Amino acid sequence: MLTPKAEHEMEERFKLERRAVQLLDIISAEFESDPMSVQSFDLRIVEEALSVLKRLKRLRPSWEL
Repeated sequence: MLTPKAEHEMEERFKLERRAVQLLDIISAEFESDPMSVQSFDLRIVEEALSVLKRLKRLRPSWEL
């Protein structure tokens, strides 16, 4: 049985993983259409991707360590 905090973190991780896949889809689609365009990729997308990855690393479950 999980604690309320652990449940919340698990739910947050699932949401972050879904968003990470969406961000990767956006980035890869842009790269496939024009590899040079990613040099000036929308900073908001890049910042969100970095934020999502940072939070996912903090929410890493014990079985992944």
